[in-house]
Amino acid sequence: MKTKHSATDILLSDLTALRQAAVSFLLPDSTKKALTGSGNTFSPFKSRGLDFQEVRVYQPGDDIRQIDWHITAKYGKPFTKLYTEEKERTIFFVVDLRANMQFATHGDFKSVVAARMAAFIAFIAEQQKEKVGYIILTDDTLVTGGEASSDAISPFLNALVKPSSGHQQSSWKNAIRLLNQFLPAGSFIFCLSDFHDWNNADTLLLAPLSEKNTFVFCSIYDNMESELPKGHLPFSDGKNTIMVDLEDDRARQRFHKEWMAQQNLLQTAAHKYDWGLLPISTDSDYIDILTRFCFGRSIA
Repeated sequence: MKTKHSATDILLSDLTALRQAAVSFLLPDSTKKALTGSGNTFSPFKSRGLDFQEVRVYQPGDDIRQIDWHITAKYGKPFTKLYTEEKERTIFFVVDLRANMQFATHGDFKSVVAARMAAFIAFIAEQQKEKVGYIILTDDTLVTGGEASSDAISPFLNALVKPSSGHQQSSWKNAIRLLNQFLPAGSFIFCLSDFHDWNNADTLLLAPLSEKNTFVFCSIYDNMESELPKGHLPFSDGKNTIMVDLEDDRARQRFHKEWMAQQNLLQTAAHKYDWGLLPISTDSDYIDILTRFCFGRSIA
C-alpha cells in the first residue's frame, strides 16, 4: 500500500482511494482477530452476533446446547452459558496534524501517515456499520466530528484534508477532556501522533477512560529522529529548504536521549493501562503494518 513517491500533502483523492482497499481486505474472514501489538486488546471489528456474558446454574427452559460442560464437570451440577446481543461500537480517532507532524526525511510526512491510517480504519468501520467520531489537533484549535455516526466518513476525510476552525485550544489535555464528553463506554480509540509533547499529566488524565474503552496509540516517527546523523543536512517542508548544522556530538546525544525518554514514557503508560502501542516509521508500509497489528494478517 505504499505510494511510489513520498507524500507531503494530505489529498482527498489519496484518502478516498483507500475505500476499495478496505472493502477488498474484508472479503476474507476477518472476524474476532486478536491484536498482535502490545497490550491485551482486541480488534474492534467483529462480526455482528452475540457476546458471551456469564455462566449460571442451569434453569428449566435453558438451551441445553449452551451448557458449559467444563464447569459442569468441575462443580458436579449443570451450568449454562449466557449471551447478550453485541452492541454497536464507536470507533473514535484522535489525529495530530500540527506542524510537528509535517516532517519526514524518508517516506511520507508524519501527517500523511496519520491521515491515511485513520482513513483506512474509518473505511473498515464503515463497512462494518460502526459509528465513527473524531478529534483533530491543529496548530490552533481542536476540530471535532460532533456526534459519532455511521455516515461521518466524508466529513472526517474532508476535515483531515482541510481542518476547519474549532472552539477549543489545541492540546492533549483539551482533547482528552473532549473524549470524556463524546465517548460512550465500549468505544475503540485510535490516537495517531508522534506524541512529542505527551506527558505524565496527559497519561493520568486519560487513564480513567481506559477502564471502559480500548486505546491504540499509533506512534509515528521518522528514522532520523531516533538518531540524528552527523553533518549539515537539508530540511524541507515541501516548499522551502533550510540547512541544519548537526556537527555537535553533544547536541545529537541530547536529542537522542530526549527522544528515547519520550518513547519510554509511552511504553510505560501502554503497559500500565493496557493500551495498544504501534510504532510506525514514515518510510514503512504502514497500512500493511496496521492491518497485521489489528487483524493478525496482511492486507495483501
